[in-house]
Amino acid sequence: MRRSLLEVIFMSEKRKNLLFLLRSGPRRMEEILEVMNVSRHALLPQIKILSENGLVVKNKDICRLTKIGEVLVEDMAPLVGTLTVLEKNYDYWIEHDLSSIPPHLLRRIRELGFCRVIEPDLNNMFEINKDLVEQALRSNFVMAATAFLHPSYPSVFLDFIKNNVDVSVIMTEDAIERLKVDYGNELKLFLDSGYGKIYVYPDHMQLASLFIAEMFLMICLFDKKGRYDRKDLVFCNANAVHWGQELFEYYLSKSDPITKL
Repeated sequence: MRRSLLEVIFMSEKRKNLLFLLRSGPRRMEEILEVMNVSRHALLPQIKILSENGLVVKNKDICRLTKIGEVLVEDMAPLVGTLTVLEKNYDYWIEHDLSSIPPHLLRRIRELGFCRVIEPDLNNMFEINKDLVEQALRSNFVMAATAFLHPSYPSVFLDFIKNNVDVSVIMTEDAIERLKVDYGNELKLFLDSGYGKIYVYPDHMQLASLFIAEMFLMICLFDKKGRYDRKDLVFCNANAVHWGQELFEYYLSKSDPITKL
């Protein structure tokens, strides 16, 4: 009885990895074994299964995808990418509210790639990660959106503009009102600098916080009960940064600029 294609592709990491490796073109066995870090003895049975199911052709010492293999691998890539992103921090994704991410970006969540979760200890509960701040200080731009006024934001954003970093911040009306009351002088310096821009988001912001610089994207979602648990997801690749910029632009399109106090 012939195996189902789902079983052939996904029930073996070796078969799945080989298909993706051959996506870029034919490969010699020596190269395949080196890249996949497997022995010939371990891989040959998997190549046999892929060949029997019409996905791979092995001619002498060279393996390549068949036309059907090429079609399947192209369709596999988005699914595997999405699974990879979600599986790494699956508990986070299922416990948090994803409604703050518009559908067109949620469908492209695979673009985020590898991430790490940052959760500050009790001694640094109200501070932004210092390594990320240092990276942002070397960036040409910073984009941020927040549903609340983080106590570190006023001083950190002033440090950015002193470093000639273009900073754009989207805040809720309540957060901006508190900013005016508690940090009026800092707000004036920020707006008068020529590097700082603030926008007011008029509706309820379901996104806890978003922070983007040239080298990283940091995002925090409220949990499904609307609570802020201070767990930030950090992605450090170009595709994630671009994805984050699109998310920022989505909220920016619904916001109004503040030009004066």
